[in-house]
Formats: sequence, C-alpha cells, structure tokens
Amino acid sequence: MNKLLKFTRVILLVMTLSAITVLGILIFLAWGYAFFLSHAGCLGTHISLASRGYASEPVEFTTAGGYRLRGWFARGSRQPETVIIVLPGMSGDTQMALADSEILARAGYSTLAYEHRSCADPALLHSGGYLEAGDLISAVQYLESRGDVRHIGVLGFSTGGTAALLAAAVTPRIEAVVEKGAPAHFLSDGQSGSGLANQFGNLYQALVLKFFAMQTGLSSGVTETVDVIGSLGPRPVLLIHGGNEATSGQILYAQAGDPKELWIVPGAGHGEYQAVNPQEYANRIVSFFDRVFGVDHK
Repeated sequence: MNKLLKFTRVILLVMTLSAITVLGILIFLAWGYAFFLSHAGCLGTHISLASRGYASEPVEFTTAGGYRLRGWFARGSRQPETVIIVLPGMSGDTQMALADSEILARAGYSTLAYEHRSCADPALLHSGGYLEAGDLISAVQYLESRGDVRHIGVLGFSTGGTAALLAAAVTPRIEAVVEKGAPAHFLSDGQSGSGLANQFGNLYQALVLKFFAMQTGLSSGVTETVDVIGSLGPRPVLLIHGGNEATSGQILYAQAGDPKELWIVPGAGHGEYQAVNPQEYANRIVSFFDRVFGVDHK
C-alpha cells in the first residue's frame, strides 16, 4: 500500500512538472511570437509610383500622436480629385503599396501611399491596424487640407484593411473601402474544437493575443472590425479574401450594411489574390471604385 502511494505521488509530481514545463514553453513561444508581430520593423523601402512611370509628389503630415509620416501623392490622369489611399500590410513602407497603387493610377485615380508608423520611428510598434487607424484618419485630414481633393476612398490589405474599416467607422470622409484579408476580430479571435491538441492551440493563441495587446498598449476591450463594419453603410465596401481565410470575409460580409461585395479568391492564401487571378483582381477593384465615384471609362 505504501509503495502504491509513493508511486502515485511520483506520477502526480511528474505530471505536474510536465504541465508546468509545457506551460512555460507555451508562454515563451507566445511571448516571442507576439514580440515578432509587434516589432516587425519597417518592411520595404520608401519609393513612389515614379518607379512605375507615374509622377509623384513627396508629402508629409503630422498624426494625432504627434509623429510625422512621409508619403507620396500621385495625381490621377482622369479623376485627379478622387484619391484612393493605399495601405499595405504589416509594417509596410510605400514600396509594399506600389502594385495596388499602379492599378489605380492606370485607371486614372489619384493615390496616396505613406510609410507605416514603425518606418517613421522604430519605437512605434505594429499594432495590427488598431493604432494605424488613427494614422489613416490623419492622412484623410491631410488630404482635406490640400484643397484639391473631392473624394476619398481606401484600399487596405491585412493590417491596412483593419485600419481602413476602423477609420471609416470614425470619419465619413472615407466614402468607400476595399478591404483585403483583414481578420474579423483579431484580438478576440479564437480557435474552436475539442481534444488535447486543440486545447493547447487555444491556449497558445490566447497567450499570443494577450501578450500582443500588452506589448502594443491595446486593451482587451478594443473595438474590432466586425463591431464597426455595419456602421459604414450606405458607404460601399468590397471584401477580398483568399480561400483559406474565407471565414473572416464571410463574417464581415454578414455584418456589413448594403451596398457590399465579397470576393473569395479560390486557391489564394493571404495576400495572393492578385497572383492567383491578376486580371479579375484589377477589374474588381477598379470597377468597384468606378461605380462608387460614377466613372465611365468609355
């Protein structure tokens, strides 16, 4: 009996130490991944559409946070007073906005692309679009101050898509949004399913999001894109998502007001929409803004 009791105690001790070890590893990995997300740095270089043959004007504006962001304004050939702000994904500099900006410039729209906050100052962390939404509002205010802008739309990918939806919910000056690959609720996202593996996955994801919020200074009660997209109507939105991120697109589409469009790109991963179907990708974006702003290319 004593031997059995001792054996049981040893087993319980081993199980407890194993659980503590696994939890410690999860915490370490989650903190590291959250740090990678929040400290992504500056991705790409600060170049303009001049590299693609479109004259570009260097601009600067001050954000509500007091830091200055550099950007490039390219005047459109057909719709010079209609500006589409192009926002790349995580910590992207203006180079990361060139492909979308060129599509819009080719269609005759004016474009504005500007550096990510972490490009302006490495101490300004990547926040997944939540703090970046404030920078977008400042960019809109800059365009309003120019005196040569009548209409403003936004095209944002991932972090940029989140920022676009959150900012549009605050300022009605954003008249239309193309959102690509943004999560429906990043900081409150969670996995589902049963089983030990899924439980570890759930815990790991919860830890990553908790640490990310801590590192970026975001509260757990932060407003999510799914919470605000319904307030954009009657301003139109076009949602573009890959096949493996269709759920977020469908959730956002269900909550959005009319008019709204959803394009799930079969076979496309995050950010692969243009690569998978370049012609339809360009056509959908240009056609969307043409309908919004009453443009006829005939």
